[in-house]
Amino acid sequence: MLRKTIKTHAALEGIGLHRGKPSRVVFLPAAGPTGLRFSGPGSETPVPALLTSVAGTARGTNIRCGETVLYTVEHLLSAAAGLGLDDLDMEISGEEPPAMDGSALPFAEALLKAGITDKAGQESPAAAAFGAFEFSAGESRYRAEPRPGPLSVKLIYDYPHKLVGRQELEFTLSAETYRKEVAPARTFGFSHELEALKAAGLARGGSLDNAVVITETEILARNGLRFPDEFVRHKLLDLLGDLALSGLPLSGMRIEAERSGHAANVNFAKLLLEKAQKQ
Repeated sequence: MLRKTIKTHAALEGIGLHRGKPSRVVFLPAAGPTGLRFSGPGSETPVPALLTSVAGTARGTNIRCGETVLYTVEHLLSAAAGLGLDDLDMEISGEEPPAMDGSALPFAEALLKAGITDKAGQESPAAAAFGAFEFSAGESRYRAEPRPGPLSVKLIYDYPHKLVGRQELEFTLSAETYRKEVAPARTFGFSHELEALKAAGLARGGSLDNAVVITETEILARNGLRFPDEFVRHKLLDLLGDLALSGLPLSGMRIEAERSGHAANVNFAKLLLEKAQKQ
């Protein structure tokens, strides 16, 4: 298997979900085996999208990029990792990427339109070697074990709300299954959280154009839900983006996760990387 990048650049622009400011992201091919990298306002050189760069996990995954922090980068990382890209530069003009429709689909489609290409003479790294292990953090639980072939995931989202309840998803990663079954799933939130989020300076750009809102009595979604289990699919979208920060290939393993969240995802990825480095 050869490393993959894109053939040409692609750009998208819109409003950031939390900061509510105009933003633009440009995807650029990467010539060397550089991995996934970000550039932001004030950053002179691209910063690797790695766990060591994580600056926070409040309602999204944020990374430090030079002297600034880029907020909610997980959808970009998810699109890149879900499509199997090894090397990609992402330039962001604002504090966070544009939210687009609240999913990773616009990013995935832009990357596919730019063209995914093999990099001659540059082999993809082998799947990580590690022993089976479990990790818990509060109500979040994870289990990982080596398994030949593409990444296999079982994800459970369980929330005590009459319109949500328990959603369970089995998924095997490929670029096509990611684009069809995961990338379209949108960010969601509960109406009772909105006031606190905005008081904390978050969700300033949120609307039904880029999020699904769950009230006590109904689910508000532009054109309805895209999947009956859209919530657990979005949790998988986020998990893939956070796992990409490990720098490990998303293959050769089986992961089971329940009640996942960004903070727990990042800590699980750190443990996965630690286990792999000891082999």
